[in-house]
Amino acid sequence: MRSKSCVVLAVCMLLVIVQAEVFDISDFGAKQDAEISKALNDAWADACAASEPSQVVIPKGRFRLNVVEFKGPCKEPIEVKLDGTLIGPEDPVVIPKGVQWITFSYVTGLTLSGSGTVDGVGAAMAWALNDPKSTVKKRSSLQYNLSFNFVKDSLITGITSKDSKNFHVNLMTCTNVTFDDFHVTAPADSPNTDGIHIGWSKNITIKNSVMKTGDDCVSVGDGCQDLHIEGVKCGPGHGISVGSLGRNKGEKPVVRVYVKNCTFSSTENGVRIKTWPDSQPGEVSEMHFEDLKMDKVDNPVIIEQEYCPHAKCKTNNPSKVKVHNVFIKNVKGTSNTPEVVKLRCSKANNGCENVHISDINLTYDGDQGPAIQECHNVNPVYDGQLVPKGCHQTASSN
Repeated sequence: MRSKSCVVLAVCMLLVIVQAEVFDISDFGAKQDAEISKALNDAWADACAASEPSQVVIPKGRFRLNVVEFKGPCKEPIEVKLDGTLIGPEDPVVIPKGVQWITFSYVTGLTLSGSGTVDGVGAAMAWALNDPKSTVKKRSSLQYNLSFNFVKDSLITGITSKDSKNFHVNLMTCTNVTFDDFHVTAPADSPNTDGIHIGWSKNITIKNSVMKTGDDCVSVGDGCQDLHIEGVKCGPGHGISVGSLGRNKGEKPVVRVYVKNCTFSSTENGVRIKTWPDSQPGEVSEMHFEDLKMDKVDNPVIIEQEYCPHAKCKTNNPSKVKVHNVFIKNVKGTSNTPEVVKLRCSKANNGCENVHISDINLTYDGDQGPAIQECHNVNPVYDGQLVPKGCHQTASSN
């Protein structure tokens, strides 16, 4: 029912846009190779105020864009059709502090479509500021290519996000948003360039998309529910991650995440759940990882409840994030490490519970020993054919 409703939504929205009133930015003074913030703002303002469905058109060509916010609510459904290339400022300081590069906020019935590209030119200056190994003076915040805040009943399709300074896409407090045929591209060594980060949102679908980046292909923050990821090709990158969770007070549960029919190629992780040690209370429930292909992945399946990217964590205190009802089914392919499944759960009473693993065929071809499943503080429920065999020891015997 979920996928059918998304298709109906997309078809209905596109049928409405066929009859839309067109607002081409060229008619508002936009010129190729020139900065177009004013033209784009003016075209959006008129389209958003229109009493019938409208379409803002960014034609083929290259346009420089310092910053823009597409802010609603709009009177009728609205499409931004991007066929050209939008090029961001090389220096992050050009964008005011606390402001993102391209933002959609408080819009219902949005379609962002076309064959175009948003290019954040992160390699020019920003990545050096974001690299933890860099000696360059750090900037407190770098901008996302695309931000969606309080957006509902919307579709993003066809476009490419390239070389973002920070996350490529950030969704916050959004409902019923679909990414279909969406592309992310950045080098494997680009820092903190998550493909799509989602927080405090529900009924989000990401499908038939390609994520090539330097961090998580998709990262899921707290407060998310009913997230569907299907037909995504991930790599390079850090995989699809739920978390990290438990670092801040008041985090809301993550419930019902479905990752299905996805491919991971030369990624650091496949599917991952990560929580901080010495954490605030939290909950992760109803995780479904199914029909996944791994090709030379470092950690094909991993639950890490002592996630600590620096040396300041209090690892002696367990994570208090409860991870339960996790279903891992039909995962096949190759691993770069012998621990093809890593379940490193918290010592706390509310660590990992009800973890189901079935039909695993993950191989390791290296000199570090045979492929194994690693289990700490968890007793998985196994079913089907298992290559390698399931864990035979509990945490107490480990």
